[in-house]
Parts: sequence; structure tokens; C-alpha cells
Amino acid sequence: MKQTRTALHVYSHHLQVPARRRFQSVVSLHSHSSCSREKLAFIPGIARQVPVVRRHFDRCVAKYERTYGRPLDFSSLVWRPPLAPAQVIDSECEQAARRLDRPAIVSLSDHDTLEGPLALRAAGRTDVPLSFEWSVLYKGSMFHLGLHGISPASVEWLMPRLAAHTATGEGTAAELLDTVSSCPDTVVVLNHPCWDMSGVGRLRHDANLLSFMRHHGDWIHALELNGYRTWTENRRVLPLAHGFGLPVVGGGDRHGYMANAIVNLSAATTFEEFAYELRTERTSECVVLPEYEQPFASRVLETACGILRPDPRGGGLRWEDRVFATVNGVEHAVTETWNVPLWVDVCVSMVRALGSPLPRRLFALTHPDGLSDLEGDCCPDRGFGGALMGPATQQPPVAA
Repeated sequence: MKQTRTALHVYSHHLQVPARRRFQSVVSLHSHSSCSREKLAFIPGIARQVPVVRRHFDRCVAKYERTYGRPLDFSSLVWRPPLAPAQVIDSECEQAARRLDRPAIVSLSDHDTLEGPLALRAAGRTDVPLSFEWSVLYKGSMFHLGLHGISPASVEWLMPRLAAHTATGEGTAAELLDTVSSCPDTVVVLNHPCWDMSGVGRLRHDANLLSFMRHHGDWIHALELNGYRTWTENRRVLPLAHGFGLPVVGGGDRHGYMANAIVNLSAATTFEEFAYELRTERTSECVVLPEYEQPFASRVLETACGILRPDPRGGGLRWEDRVFATVNGVEHAVTETWNVPLWVDVCVSMVRALGSPLPRRLFALTHPDGLSDLEGDCCPDRGFGGALMGPATQQPPVAA
């Protein structure tokens, strides 16, 4: 097996243009658009942890059941990010040109749907790869796989099989990944691998992760450093990738207006060439942008604040208009089925206030989210190659 080589670079504020001329593009992976359905099943657990909110929450849920004759099922509620697929891509292209002076190759990763890429390709943007984030339940843990650059010829028969496995476990993930990976232009990335999304506990999740990798690692081409996970968690991905002989790629996981905080530099000019880099040359170059070095809680609140404001582009679209409930198999905006109670509006106002610039500065005094380890983990004498963006650039301890 060919050795892998991953280099992690911290963006330099002093030199914006990469020193290595061989880089032709910025590859932006893992972006969510308005086509992505984000589940809200976590809300009751969070609401009941706050004493003041818990009382109003339980009262509201009881009133809903009395009014509509059915319990308020949060597992049937979803929200959609504010930007359309084309707007997400334009945003990533703007950042790539402004900061790295390179064109962008953008691969969307909406949850379990190709709606966005298919619509863009139908409108003539044939350079947009067919990609999405596939949800796989394994031994009680949920894993998200970024399937990038799926063959257009396989979409019609492949997508129903992938959806059936997500919904019912029909078929095996190994068989399906073998089918997906048979196209040489497709890249399979295990997204935020160390995140215990199902809440099974770190020890069990880590055991399930190792088991999943042992049984499916032959069809996975890279592990992700996620732009919306802490460095404490992300740095655990580095030895995992080393142990399984895989490169690491950056994935931003954006859901709002802010562009991805971790991207990739590549010699590729098309997504197919980038797939060759990962699958055959087994190399990658990740760039950590300045936003990632802000406190994690501050970044999450800033994103939430942007999502909960009225659409800044006009049109009167509110956050309530992006939340949907499924009733009798039909999806409706929550405003059609529920009058949003006062306590919810109060909580939204609080999030907006905390997400404004001045309060966010206070988070710099809180837990550093492992960022104090970032420079040491990217120490040049533990990595490979020369400086990417001048003396301030750092490189990683990862290579296999």
C-alpha cells in the first residue's frame, strides 16, 4: 500500500497567497444548504436542563397536546439552513479567491439528499459534484459519511438503496460502500469520526468507531478534520488516520452564512483530479483558517445568531419559516401548525444577544477547546515539507 502524506497548515495573516505554485485550487468539502434537513430531536433534552425554561417547556408541550390532540413530536421537526445551494457555492468561491487567490472546487454535503447538486447540474453547472452526507447507524452509534463525486449513471438506482439502509438497515454498509467506491472519481470521507452523535458515551463510541473502521476502512479514502468540532476532538482523528493509513481532509460543516473554517489546497483543477490525489497519490493539504481559532462556543452562537435573525437579504423570511413538521407524511412549515409561544421567542432573543460581537468576546476567557495544542500539533519539525504561507505557517504531526 502506498504511504499517505497529510500536511496541516495554519493560515498566515501576513501572506495571503500560497508560496507553492503547484496549488491550483481550494477544495471546500462538507457544506450544508437549504436542501439539508437538520433534525431537532435534541431540543427536549436541552430545554429540560435549564430550570427556568423547563417549566415553560413542559407547559407548552402539554398545551400543544390539548389543542391538537397529539403530542409534540420533536423527532418529526427539522430545520433548513438559510442559504440555497448556489449561494453556498458562491460564498466558498469568494473566500477562496479572497484569502488564497485560487478558484474553488465546492462539494456540498446535505443530509441524505442530492437535491441541491442535481438542481444545479440541471441548470447547467455540470462542474458541481454529486455529493451528500450519508447517515449510517452502526451498533448504536451514528456515523456520517461524505460521499463526494458519485457517478451520475448510478444515482437513479443507488440513492434508494442508500436511503433504505439509513431508514431500515436494509442491505449492508460494506456492500453499498463497495458499490459507491467502484467509481474511481468518488471519494468517501468519514466525517467528524470522533463525535458521539448518538450519545452512547465516549468509550462505547470509540469502540464502535474502531470496529466500523476495521470492517469498512477499505472503502474509506480519508478522515475529516471538522471545522465545527473542537480541536480537542479533532486532534484525536490524527492518530486514528495514521493507524489506518489514511490521509486527513478538511471539512467545514457550515450550516449558516459563514464560510468553511477548514479547507484543502490541491493541484487539481477538477474534482476528478482531486479524487485521484486522495485515492491514488494518498496526499492532502489542509488549511485551518482564522475563524477556527475563535472559541468554539462563540462560533456556534455566531452561526445560530445569523440563522435566527430575519433573512438579511430581504423577503421577510424568518427562522420559523425554516422549521418544518411532518404531519401524516406531509411536511409543513411549523407556523402552519403551531403558534410559536412567547418563551420560545424569549430564548431566541437571548441567543441573538449572546451571539452579538461584544458578548462573544467573553468566551475567550472560557475553556480553550484544545486550541492551545494546535500550534504544537502542527509543529514543523514533526510534519513534512516546507512552509506554505511563510514563516507563520505550521504543519502537522501526521503522515503514514
